[in-house]
Amino acid sequence: MQLPQFTELHAKQLSTFLDTQPQAMTLLQSQGYLFGVICSPEPLDVHEWLDTILSNKANDLDEETLFLFMALYHQISEQVFEAGYKLPANYDIYFCKSWSEGFLQATTMYTQKLLDAPQLEVQYKEALESAQATLSFFALDEQIISQIAAQNLMDEQLLCLQQYELMGDFALGFAELVEIVALNSGLYTDEGWDD
Repeated sequence: MQLPQFTELHAKQLSTFLDTQPQAMTLLQSQGYLFGVICSPEPLDVHEWLDTILSNKANDLDEETLFLFMALYHQISEQVFEAGYKLPANYDIYFCKSWSEGFLQATTMYTQKLLDAPQLEVQYKEALESAQATLSFFALDEQIISQIAAQNLMDEQLLCLQQYELMGDFALGFAELVEIVALNSGLYTDEGWDD
């Protein structure tokens, strides 16, 4: 199956489609979610991640829309493993909040499993916790973000800009970090998860 290159037009089409689906993620949430899924040491099959994005309505998809989702997945995967994943150049709170929410939904289960691994050394746990906290920062409630700014005697806008810059750095290496942590956790080998 030859997937189309994912374009701005495709993004608009998917965004419009998702906006018509009750309880579905937005396109921005889907992008954060798929980034998290792609970085997982425990890959999901297409129907699993589609069901999450579409709130269990993946079976109702027409072929054209399915191909758009596959093209989006492929684009993000290429960025993660080949080109280097890049967030948009300009900070946008709506993008950040949506992307972080999707990312957090995708990563919570596998990062918790890794963090709970008894043989995982503390430096790996700290690195993973730090990366996940940074990439999911904007999923925090706005009041909590305000409190963090106040506690650090910072302007809230400046805090958000700094966090966004950090997100960009962490996004570039998150898949590699997850792989290193997974291999050091004892739960994962090069062949897959040990249950």
